[in-house]
Amino acid sequence: MLPESIAIVCAPSKDPDWGVFRLTDPPGLKVVSNCTQTGLFHPHTVSNLYTDGLRPGHVFEAQGLEFETVDLRPEQKVSNSPACPGIVKVRPLSPRSRIPPGSDVFEVFANVRADKDLSDEEAFLKLLTTYDVPLSSLSRIYAGKLEASFSNITYQQVAPYVWLSPSAAGRDMQPLDVFRARIPKDMFREITRDVEDALTQYGPLDSHDNEETRSRFISSSTIVNKPEGLLGGEFTNKGRIKHHFIAVDSVSTVFMEVKEILTVSKSGLDIKGQVLAECAACEYANLKGGHWVPILAILCDGDNFEFFVYDSVDRLIYSSGRIPGIIFKERGDKLDLLISMKRTTEYLFDWFVMAYVNGIRSLGYRSRVRSGLSSEKWTAAIASAEKAHCLLREAAQTARDGKFDEAERMASDGVDPLKLSVSELPYQQPYERELESLWDGSKCLEEAFNDPNIFH
Repeated sequence: MLPESIAIVCAPSKDPDWGVFRLTDPPGLKVVSNCTQTGLFHPHTVSNLYTDGLRPGHVFEAQGLEFETVDLRPEQKVSNSPACPGIVKVRPLSPRSRIPPGSDVFEVFANVRADKDLSDEEAFLKLLTTYDVPLSSLSRIYAGKLEASFSNITYQQVAPYVWLSPSAAGRDMQPLDVFRARIPKDMFREITRDVEDALTQYGPLDSHDNEETRSRFISSSTIVNKPEGLLGGEFTNKGRIKHHFIAVDSVSTVFMEVKEILTVSKSGLDIKGQVLAECAACEYANLKGGHWVPILAILCDGDNFEFFVYDSVDRLIYSSGRIPGIIFKERGDKLDLLISMKRTTEYLFDWFVMAYVNGIRSLGYRSRVRSGLSSEKWTAAIASAEKAHCLLREAAQTARDGKFDEAERMASDGVDPLKLSVSELPYQQPYERELESLWDGSKCLEEAFNDPNIFH
């Protein structure tokens, strides 16, 4: 640190609202240079650490001087990983066949199935990997006009289409590390209130034998989702609940919940195959939309989670193995439920932050390719999201080290750039105004708007 280094501080609520300061020498320069404390803000026991830098100091104001700003800070982002690779990969050129003139998708589907004596599910995957088929046509197949459903497919049938060996029984999946992103205590309090509301509405978690009810309990309390199959599948299908999550225009995440008995029995491998088949369908939808992101998948059996990454460019599948989830069996004080909720929601928070980062990077890349222009707004949105992810990850590790006050500060500091990233997106939101902003609640709704139609 140089003795002439300065800090320009802006404080719009103060008068004066800005100032220039430098460290004293001694004692400020030595004290700050040797400081080993962490965190953005912390006190020192030594006084007289800084003084004014403006005259009578060594800094003065002048008009018209040229200057260059260089940011010497290390880039704040999490290291690249299979789930968040830091780039938009380019798919290898592999032209797909078009449906022959005079034929429809049903005829092609039947021919593909009959050619190699495939099941409906294998034929559907073959159709995805061989032909250029509109999503609307695939929906007609998947919605039930033909009996194709990924809930019927086996791992042996799926594996060849997702670059795995049927005989390896999943052992050729690549290992995957998963992490937590710390949720600040105020946000987690909101989650616990949502869970209390769900307990009141649905009853104790361990009494939920119905997958649809338990799935709504979990997803309504922790994540926002679109609870239907990408290609028009049913919400409930043979003990399985599927959700597809769209992050900034690209289908980024598959969430599947199944009965625990399905994952511990010999059909557990088939369930993983069905998750990967859903990933293949999502990848095709992104291809048709001009996007590439790694598909992030989550398999939940109510007690445990397994995370997957589907990378269509490197043609690799990654798996985390089983990760402990929410503990449903209550001990009266519900402490086990509360602690496991914190752990689980932070794993999911990290997963969905990565999906968001991947989504904005893909949409920014597509916008650049199509328009030929680089958008500073996309760059700013990505940088803010990556900074947020880094702070939230570091906050989780800081909490593991027992530094809870510091972890809370870091987590709160991480949420702010995440919100900033959303506001920086040059992306048309579904609504121009939030419902809450339409009505401040100072008057009843009828009086505030004086609209006679409100009574009809």
